Amino acid sequence: MRETINELITVMLPLLLVLLLSKYTKSVDLEFYLDTPEVIKSWGYPVEVYNTTTEDGYILQLHRIPYGRDDPIPSANQPPRPVIFLQHGFLCSSFDWVANLPHQSAGFVFADAGFDVWLGNFRGNTYSRKHVSLNPDRDQAFWDWSWDQISQYDLPAMIGKALEVSGQESLYYTGFSMGTLTMFAKLSVDPSFGRYLKKYFALAPVGTIKHARGVFSFLGRHFGANYNDYVSKYGSDELFGSSWLFKKVVKYTCGLFETLEELCSDITLLFVGTASENWNQTRVPIYMAHTPAGSSSSTMAHLDQMFSYGGTPAYDMGEEKNLKIYGQKLPPQYNFTSITDVPIYLFWSDDDWLSTKQDLKETEATGFQTTIIFISFGEQTQQKKFTNG
Repeated sequence: MRETINELITVMLPLLLVLLLSKYTKSVDLEFYLDTPEVIKSWGYPVEVYNTTTEDGYILQLHRIPYGRDDPIPSANQPPRPVIFLQHGFLCSSFDWVANLPHQSAGFVFADAGFDVWLGNFRGNTYSRKHVSLNPDRDQAFWDWSWDQISQYDLPAMIGKALEVSGQESLYYTGFSMGTLTMFAKLSVDPSFGRYLKKYFALAPVGTIKHARGVFSFLGRHFGANYNDYVSKYGSDELFGSSWLFKKVVKYTCGLFETLEELCSDITLLFVGTASENWNQTRVPIYMAHTPAGSSSSTMAHLDQMFSYGGTPAYDMGEEKNLKIYGQKLPPQYNFTSITDVPIYLFWSDDDWLSTKQDLKETEATGFQTTIIFISFGEQTQQKKFTNG
């Protein structure tokens, strides 16, 4: 044992010395250490923080940029600015919308363009780990939900708060990835919710992921069934929550050494698609300091079921629970033909490994009963570039 340890020290010590003395070391950007409101403030923009409580008791945190950096403080007699609500994807947070320089970040661009910008945070992520009675660190029941509940409870709570504070009756909604999936589901179950949406912009839209590629596809094919069995047997828990240890690892690898920055970028791209001229590799340490931001293992299991079953099924809890909750052995499918009266803009790319062209065609084929406008970025735009590119 001692010989093994000595051999490891012999191998690792020179490597560590090379890294530490490397001329390619660099400083870590300030945003690495800041949370979303602090990032917004650091760029000179106004920021407000609000909490809203869902019907099932989750306390969600919203971040608001009420006006642009160079705009005067609005007076009471001015007409209200139009509201745009930006909703992140799976394992992400409000940070996604302010992750780059102001002219490259949607949150700042919209604020400077005259919008009242609201950034949502789904339950279970860095900013929404609170409940009226459950403790996320002690009560496993805190994590007993999938994206079904996000769609059912989180979206109306957050959008309701944005409209209440702004005094508006409706807003523009922009969702990314799971932020689109949950809105499609919400509108299919409750078409009347569309009255709160002037227009719906879906970035990297997800309706089904049967034809997903990359790491998620590999994991789904080879480990999906085992993962679902594990969650079913032991219950849902926190998945990839933000941790100080992960941030330390990122800081002392990708964050400080240019020699490792490309490796970290390549690892990130394994999940979402190939690199292109739009991908800002130098920002990868900052992205990784804020993402993954956490979710529930049931949500991951639900996404895997979508990959395995096809379509857009509700969460499969097993025959016994399905019969109790759904009244049938198999989970029902969300019916997108119920979506009416909301103009929907689908922004997609051939190079997106999660929101693939084939899946998008199958989603369209379900028969939306509303205006659908397709906007393609062709190739060279993968999943995360819709927010971080």
